[in-house]
Amino acid sequence: MPRRISRELKTLSVWALTSVISGCIGTGGIAPQGQAINANSLATDAAIQSAARDAHWPTAQWWQAYGDPQLNRWVELATRNSPSLAVAAARVRQARALAGVAESAESLQINSDTTLKRHNWPKDQFYGPGELSGANTWDNNSSLGLSYALDLWGRESNTTERAVDLAHMSAAEARLAQLELQNNVVRAYIQLSLQYANRDIAAATLAQQQQILDLANKRLAAGIGTHFDVSQAETPLPETHRQLDALDEEIALSRNQLAALAGKGPGEGAQLQRPTLALAAPLKLPSSLPAQLLGQRPDVVASRWQVAAQARGIDVAHAGFPS
Repeated sequence: MPRRISRELKTLSVWALTSVISGCIGTGGIAPQGQAINANSLATDAAIQSAARDAHWPTAQWWQAYGDPQLNRWVELATRNSPSLAVAAARVRQARALAGVAESAESLQINSDTTLKRHNWPKDQFYGPGELSGANTWDNNSSLGLSYALDLWGRESNTTERAVDLAHMSAAEARLAQLELQNNVVRAYIQLSLQYANRDIAAATLAQQQQILDLANKRLAAGIGTHFDVSQAETPLPETHRQLDALDEEIALSRNQLAALAGKGPGEGAQLQRPTLALAAPLKLPSSLPAQLLGQRPDVVASRWQVAAQARGIDVAHAGFPS
């Protein structure tokens, strides 16, 4: 009997030693060496004030400076009905929901369970339950449990902070998608205006070439011209007609592109009228761009939140093996 107790104590000691060693495993000095630079330290107030004096900052609706109501309506339409923005908004809602789930793990957890069971015992004089034959009995149970995570090593808090950082990253990415969409709509609209201008040039060139051909035919009819002059005047006409057809096709494609950016069908793009852009409108920008302003770009902000989330992930993994 003492030998059996000794074997059990030896097994228990080995198990306890293994648990202590595995719970206190170290990282071997592996840790991030770099530190994130504070964006506020990259620029001084004097630089921002100088930039504000040199030029006017563009507004959030910077495309309104072109003075085209149709462009304003299409940018608003694209922002409201874009499938890509809908996907980005759904990702933001998902990230916020996950952050809420992670935060709830730090709160007090209350669990309750209730069961109601009814037993209808059979009537059987040979194999029946004896005194319970034909009786009805109830077996009811109810339980209430409370739990709270002490979070001694910061695992739960770091998990919550990581989820919040990911939610911020999703919001910045959604803003980036919105800016890119607005930029693409304005760019496609300006390209459409340029194509109309090129078509006007091609149409004017065709009219001029037609006048030269008419003049050559009149000279030939009057006997002061030659067939070579007529043939030479007819030569550039097919190429000019081809350019007009190509420009008409480019205009149709640009309309379809705008319709696609707005989440609409080709029929909506066919209703687009010729742009009336005031391209000479001044769109002033600051003469100097402080580094702090570059740090406010949505893609830079999203990358910073991503780095912060990854750093929190390291803390979560480290909390699983406290030293």
